[in-house]
Amino acid sequence: MKYKIFCDESNHLLNDRSNVMVNGAILLPEEEVATVNKHIKYLKHKHNYYNELKWSKLIKSQKDFYIELIDYFFESNMRFKATFIPNKKEEVHKSYGNTHDKFYYIVYYYTIKNFIENGNDYKIYLDYKDINGGKRAKKLEEILNHRGQTQAFIIQSQESQILQLCDLFIGAIAYKNRTDIEHASKIKNFVIEYLENKLKYELYETAPWVEKFNIFRWVLSERR
Repeated sequence: MKYKIFCDESNHLLNDRSNVMVNGAILLPEEEVATVNKHIKYLKHKHNYYNELKWSKLIKSQKDFYIELIDYFFESNMRFKATFIPNKKEEVHKSYGNTHDKFYYIVYYYTIKNFIENGNDYKIYLDYKDINGGKRAKKLEEILNHRGQTQAFIIQSQESQILQLCDLFIGAIAYKNRTDIEHASKIKNFVIEYLENKLKYELYETAPWVEKFNIFRWVLSERR
């Protein structure tokens, strides 16, 4: 089987304001990627949603669009996995004898590893962040290739509706768990509440065997 994995991260820089870091990935069969992208575009057109889908730019008048988008995820064959670090500023990376930059790859590995099965081919798409993206993609290929045949690429988020959906999910997890801000955004709280109602659990963590929407909450000396 051939699969594609679309990845994004939120608050991944060590010195930004947030104490949390979230890394997320959406997996689906390669043959379904075009159909999923097309359907999300259709939903945007239906609701006159002309913006790139980003958690940081939610539109309060677009509740119906967000509802249909989340519903579509649960109706589809897409699977989502997030690795959530609630205490980034405690320099979690040092407990593993690594720099924060190297810890970035460790987090990506734990986000993606359960998606990779021997005998399958995987193309991994990472959201462009800076000029070092190509090096990161090649390094991730090296780390993951012993689990299956993988290739990693850097793309712009506007190129992929699925990558934008991943941004929505990791943004929701980060916002839900941040303690340094007031959770005053009505539209962000609405999206979180609707997503949690669909999931039947809050956006903190899930059991390891949850497949559709999995959240791994990483604390010191804990790995999955």
